[in-house]
Amino acid sequence: MKKNLFFGALFATVLLASCDSKEEGTINGLFSVSETQQVKFSSGNLQYTKSTKTFQFAEHQWNVIGDLDQDFDEKDTFDLFAWGSGDNPRPEELEEEEGATFVDWGTQPIANGGDYKWRTLTNTEWDYLIRKRPNALNLLAYGTIENTKGIILLPDAWEQPEGVQFVSLVDTVVVTYSSMNVKNWTKETDLTPLNTYDAATWQKMEDAGAVFLPYNMKVFSSDEQLGEGQYWSNTDSEMNFSNNFIWPDRGCSIDAFVMGVRLVKDVVKE
Repeated sequence: MKKNLFFGALFATVLLASCDSKEEGTINGLFSVSETQQVKFSSGNLQYTKSTKTFQFAEHQWNVIGDLDQDFDEKDTFDLFAWGSGDNPRPEELEEEEGATFVDWGTQPIANGGDYKWRTLTNTEWDYLIRKRPNALNLLAYGTIENTKGIILLPDAWEQPEGVQFVSLVDTVVVTYSSMNVKNWTKETDLTPLNTYDAATWQKMEDAGAVFLPYNMKVFSSDEQLGEGQYWSNTDSEMNFSNNFIWPDRGCSIDAFVMGVRLVKDVVKE
């Protein structure tokens, strides 16, 4: 009898562990980036530590270093990168004579990224994710987590955690699209407080598959400091957002900027 109880408890423990298992460095939600492709997002923005020559994902989705005044010689860990600098990570803009060869950061080993094939989204994938996937605006919002502002992306098949509030973008403003960007409200309209979470409450959202992209830039307008998010695609384009716009496919000069990197991995359909 005791033997049966032992193996029964052992089986229950193994079963529970398998149900709670999570892919390392990965948010479990599935996000459509085209009509035929879904991806999973990394668990945080990409960082690089010079002293150990190591890439890693931020510990939490809201963790951001994002300092435009980064001094490459003084800062050991940074999370703003020159375009395509996977093989030569640095927080300084490319020089024109260096050319424009893109080396994806996802091709490099990532300390807490598991044994996965990570990659950077294309500009058209950012655009599809933000604007064109089914029910897109209901799966998009501004938010604040642990006093860090940004935007929230919900997975395709979203199930709201019990007892947790979420106000989507479509619930807050009348949104109109131009050919590339969302823009229909003023800089004075800060929507990030509408979805404000502490770490414990956000964990429920994250466990349900929600992704948070934090503001990672300091910009100044009319002497007022405003947050802004700038994330690379693998082309000469960025996914850019602030209080009054979300621009998923904004063209830019790749040798003139450093930006954040949020990697994804493809969901392979069996």
